[in-house]
Amino acid sequence: MRNLTYHKAINSFTKYLIAERGYSESTVNHYKHDLSVFGRYLEKEFDCNLEELNVTNINRFEVSEFLSDIILVKDNSPEARNRKLYSLRSFFEYLKKRNIIKNNPTDSIEASKSELKSEPIYLNEKNMEKYLEAIKNYNSKYCSRDLAINKLFLYSGLRISELVNLNLDDINYEDQSIKFFGKGNKERYVPLHQEALTAIKDYLPDRNKITPKNQDARQALFLSNQRRRISVRTIQKMVKKYAKKAGVRNASKITPHKLRHTFASLLYQKTKDLRVLQDLLGHSDISTTQIYTHTDKEQRKSAIDEMPDM
Repeated sequence: MRNLTYHKAINSFTKYLIAERGYSESTVNHYKHDLSVFGRYLEKEFDCNLEELNVTNINRFEVSEFLSDIILVKDNSPEARNRKLYSLRSFFEYLKKRNIIKNNPTDSIEASKSELKSEPIYLNEKNMEKYLEAIKNYNSKYCSRDLAINKLFLYSGLRISELVNLNLDDINYEDQSIKFFGKGNKERYVPLHQEALTAIKDYLPDRNKITPKNQDARQALFLSNQRRRISVRTIQKMVKKYAKKAGVRNASKITPHKLRHTFASLLYQKTKDLRVLQDLLGHSDISTTQIYTHTDKEQRKSAIDEMPDM
């Protein structure tokens, strides 16, 4: 196996795509983009230095986590996730054929099935109450913070990437709303439910007792126990912990994105207004929002019971 840094490996792969495979500039740029996104993920989530990172040290776990977060954190479609998987698979297969790495870390990773073929997982109102009670009863010094975070998911439908990037001055208490830049750098305006607003206000005295670690943390709404802006990974672990504490069915499958599904599903059940839901979720395409027009089992049973006796 030869020593090759991540950046140098990308340069070598790019030359191969152009000179040997004869790919167009557009296709090569797609590969480079996907590999750059993966590189930034390694820097942010695994604290890697890409100028020094040897490609032989990239393993299946890191690739798998990246591809999971593409959907769970970045809110990408399964198709986008699959394209990135294909780019990474081609990249590592090239390195394997060149005897730079021994094994392709993507070999056992499967492509995603389209999410439009199944209903989204979400908490019903009863489980939502149990989930929030579990946070209150956990007796943690971070209770007010965790409650505010989860109520923002459940009452505002924020993406996890949007929530971790919230700053103190994004909250408009007079207008009872939040305004920030969401996916695609689009400005988003979200009215705050009283439950979420109250939870934020209850958290602020605890937030103000913390001395932020750096300038970014001074602006951040939510801080970690390291006195930095809270991370995506910390929130993901938190959500699973409280789902298990609450005894929620399929607790291992409950993620921040599933809490966003909960907000969307319950709001649609109450309003039946797809356009409002599209706007609140920040979807550019209403077809993405249409997965929430499903009905739950109780609604189906009720509908059947309404059928007349013959």
